[in-house]
Amino acid sequence: MAFTARQRRSRVKRFWKLVSSLFSVKAVRFNAKRCRRFLSGVMRSASPRNSRAQVADPAALRKPGTKGRPRLLDVSTRRERLIAAAEHVFVELGYGAASMDGIARRAGMSKKTIYQVFETKQDLFAAVIDSRRAELAAIIDGEGSDASCRPEEVLGRFLRRIARFVLAPRQAALYRLAIAEAQRAPELANAFCREGSTKACSALTQWLASQHERGVLDVPDSESAAKMLFYMAIAELQMQLLIGDCREPDAGAIDERVDRAVRLFLDGTRKETGRRPDTLAPAR
Repeated sequence: MAFTARQRRSRVKRFWKLVSSLFSVKAVRFNAKRCRRFLSGVMRSASPRNSRAQVADPAALRKPGTKGRPRLLDVSTRRERLIAAAEHVFVELGYGAASMDGIARRAGMSKKTIYQVFETKQDLFAAVIDSRRAELAAIIDGEGSDASCRPEEVLGRFLRRIARFVLAPRQAALYRLAIAEAQRAPELANAFCREGSTKACSALTQWLASQHERGVLDVPDSESAAKMLFYMAIAELQMQLLIGDCREPDAGAIDERVDRAVRLFLDGTRKETGRRPDTLAPAR
């Protein structure tokens, strides 16, 4: 495109005017002031004194109404929260489909945090099982001693407490999970059984053996007698619950089943004697 002489002179004039404005004394002073403020801010932010102040008072840097970082949890609290979250995820998805990421999200923690507490998913699953075994152990060990109680009172009280624990939906869900993972992790399933019904039967075995020695009950094979009584009182209801044939039995159904089992058991094992038995001793 050709320009006329007048247009060329106008463009050259505007160019030199722009150049002179950029390098004028006023422009240079303005830009120098801006550079000094920028450099001063950089130096202040990099100074150790200000760094300590920011760490010491992080709330002063937050805008009003905004939430800060969550407070740090101790190891035991984090462990309990992770176990509770893992139990929900394992029951909902199964062991195979459950992931450490999903458990961490459910617990409101990072994946890095969960691996600081549990090295593997199997370790976390074992901790879930162990937490339920500990609760059952507390029930068994909580049985006191009262020599004035009759056999039906001792057995009925103990078996009702165990039945309510075993037949709870939460425990039934873990039973299903342990059975499903028996091929993948047989040691966990065995531990679940060993520390569950086996430990409860062990407490019964010890108590029945003591009553046989005192001549109150006729149970020469106390171990077999304890298993028969335990499963007679609980096994049918438990199986119905595990296969989904019924929902959690109510307290009335449990009491009726336990009382009938105890009555049948004592009718076949009681000796005619005036001596009173001790209460059920906890398994050791």
